[in-house]
Amino acid sequence: MDSKIPPELRKALSAGIGYSLLIKGEPGTGKTMLAFEMLNEFGGENAVYLSSRVSVPALYKQFPWLEGRTGFHVIDATQLYFSSKAFLRPRSFSDLLHTKLGEEEKPALLVMDSWEAIMSGGKGENKEELEKVLTDLVRSYATDYKMNLILISETTETEVLDYLVDGIIEMSRVALHERRGREILLKKLRGVRIDQHKYGFTLDGGRFKYFGPFPMRKIDKPRRVEIVPNTPTHISTGCVEIDTILTGGLSKGSTTIVEYGDDLSILGYTSILAQMIINTLQQGVHCVIIPNSGWDERRLRRGILPFVKEEDYMKYLTVFEIREEREDVRENVKVLRGKSMEEDFPIFTDFVSKLEPPVMAIIGTDLLEYQYQLKMTGHLDRMAELFSYWVMELREAENVAVFGMPAGGVLGTELRHMVSNRFDLSVLDRAVVFYCDRPDTKLHCVENIITEDTLKLKLTAFV
Repeated sequence: MDSKIPPELRKALSAGIGYSLLIKGEPGTGKTMLAFEMLNEFGGENAVYLSSRVSVPALYKQFPWLEGRTGFHVIDATQLYFSSKAFLRPRSFSDLLHTKLGEEEKPALLVMDSWEAIMSGGKGENKEELEKVLTDLVRSYATDYKMNLILISETTETEVLDYLVDGIIEMSRVALHERRGREILLKKLRGVRIDQHKYGFTLDGGRFKYFGPFPMRKIDKPRRVEIVPNTPTHISTGCVEIDTILTGGLSKGSTTIVEYGDDLSILGYTSILAQMIINTLQQGVHCVIIPNSGWDERRLRRGILPFVKEEDYMKYLTVFEIREEREDVRENVKVLRGKSMEEDFPIFTDFVSKLEPPVMAIIGTDLLEYQYQLKMTGHLDRMAELFSYWVMELREAENVAVFGMPAGGVLGTELRHMVSNRFDLSVLDRAVVFYCDRPDTKLHCVENIITEDTLKLKLTAFV
């Protein structure tokens, strides 16, 4: 089972020596959901969740997956605040807590949610007495009993706790491109090396899940990529979540721009592009490409061929390369001279028009920008004019076009006005983030799900 918790936290809680961890953050930032994931993964058969805010029935209603968790104990902390008739004098909260934990046979993991609420609810005990209880918990339960202790705080002002606990993490909402994301900060983890101190995360489906660094696609051996079927009206992107955003995929006759930064987001772009190409070729649909700068047919072959049949690759994929023509050109490579866009672009568009529709045409705009010197006076206007005529032809033929463009590309302004869809790729804490401006969407994390036998591209929303 893949862990939903950052690796540094896993290492701290799985050491088996007892660890005290403080989780801070404003209400609604996901502290309780993270605590439940820790209980689920590290709680063992006698995990305890001590709740001071939510009743047990309400917890199970909000998080139904908890009910099937064996060995999971939920204690309503508010029941510990009242005196018992069995005792001649009112029992303190600290006495009752120690007694209750004793009944649970010294749990492997104890979550106290939240410490402020428990302190404010204690009867007959002042703040100093309760802080002494906390000090005893941290210093004795976590070390003597080898128990993991998770303390949840609704405030970042926790000076006493900060010095006592082994680890401190803060959870917060962040804004990225005017959209909401979530971030976890590892402020302190005693005894654990912090390789990455921030991670994005989601609460999608009522579960905490962190987003690690973007995983590269593995092409060391052939893997199966499941086909996402085209429909009579749409060509699939090969990614179910992107198809859903587009209400079915790339509609026939549509144009899409995929804009990426000059950092990790280019890896997300190439993964999305590869998924489109693989899914298209597997269904016998022609794909014609002018690659981005630094790419050619040989590099595309290495990235695509492990996932499709070679006969389909040769039959349905055509790559236009801008270079000097040589004799060692493969059958599926066409050569453009690169001297004049007025001469070269009609060669490309005429080839596309002669194929059986629908055709997926992919153009790396940065290659055009450099090769045809689009920053020179008049060149950009002429290229935009050629694109505008071709987009109308493409729409009538019910083909689709995808333009890959780095952020700040000179063709950006012109293309954004022409295209049907606009995808944007960015980076948050080494994870690739995807969102759409047309249609408008929330933030999603792009993930390559790689197993021994399969490869899948998946988007997960920041919820």
